[in-house]
Amino acid sequence: MRGTSTIQKFAMAGKTLLGNPAEIKFATKWLYSLLPGHNPVDDQQPWINFRATEWLEAYLKPPMKVFEYGSGGSTLFLAGHVAHVVSVEHDESFYHFLAERLRRSEITNCTYLLRTPTPLEMDNPPTYGCKSFTSEWPEHKAMSFETYVNAIDDYPDGSFDLVTVDGRARPSCAFRALPKIKDGGWLMVDNMERSRYGIIRTLLGQYQYLDYLGVVPSDPQPHRTSIWRITSK
Repeated sequence: MRGTSTIQKFAMAGKTLLGNPAEIKFATKWLYSLLPGHNPVDDQQPWINFRATEWLEAYLKPPMKVFEYGSGGSTLFLAGHVAHVVSVEHDESFYHFLAERLRRSEITNCTYLLRTPTPLEMDNPPTYGCKSFTSEWPEHKAMSFETYVNAIDDYPDGSFDLVTVDGRARPSCAFRALPKIKDGGWLMVDNMERSRYGIIRTLLGQYQYLDYLGVVPSDPQPHRTSIWRITSK
């Protein structure tokens, strides 16, 4: 967390562990990730809770294809586990930073896309939801993420074994991703502890899901990650 000292992070982490004793199993690598010089990109770790990462490690197989909304340490992690990753990023500065990291790491099985938001050309922005292409992030409330959300449209239906959503306009991303997931594949959405993502639970109400709440690399606060199995029946 920007502006938080290491001592403050460890104090917050201690309180989190006291309130979530089941997370003790992750304490060593979690506390290690909170030390100066560590972040998800350098450590090549998804910025999701360790329980969800364990699920990824068990599920992912070398022949698979993954699409992710929102790049980072997850991009490097996924590229090391599957045949191909398609990742779309909205932030141009971070895009160039991570593109260089991918190049230096000699990762060649990743298609990395930049799709920046554009100003909404209307007086009354659409209501935040699954078809709005909007974000509730304060600096982006007057922006459209339509090209970012629609980046997945370049791929045929049923292309991906997994789609991860951990960027902007998450309800719109989740909605757009559904037909692109193979029958029996999965859709993962991070930060489901946020009330505004209740829209996504409603959208996906018919599907079986897994729910993981736990500690997260480089963050003293727990996050909730939910994963839905997308089936045609």
